[in-house]
Amino acid sequence: MITMRRTARDHGFLLCLFLNMAFRFEWAIAAIILLTLHFLLGWPLFLTFIALGIWVLYALFVTAVLSAANHAGNEPTPERPNKNPYSKSNADYPYNLEKDGTE
Repeated sequence: MITMRRTARDHGFLLCLFLNMAFRFEWAIAAIILLTLHFLLGWPLFLTFIALGIWVLYALFVTAVLSAANHAGNEPTPERPNKNPYSKSNADYPYNLEKDGTE
């Protein structure tokens, strides 16, 4: 049976997380300022890690919400019979391809 290629692609959670962190890079400015104050004035370093943790956790939360919303209504399309009178049927082809694209 010949099937059409799916147009929807799953790009992966980590790629979306990294892009989300890149788009929200201004949240890391506080960590950069705190790191500078650590080296210049001797402020505690854990404040920098707290600011970085808040940035990463917020990006993770937003990415998880968007991923859950994407997968919530994502149901596969049921197969329907071809009612186009001008297209060939599967029996007209010299060979039939399986679903994975191999012969």
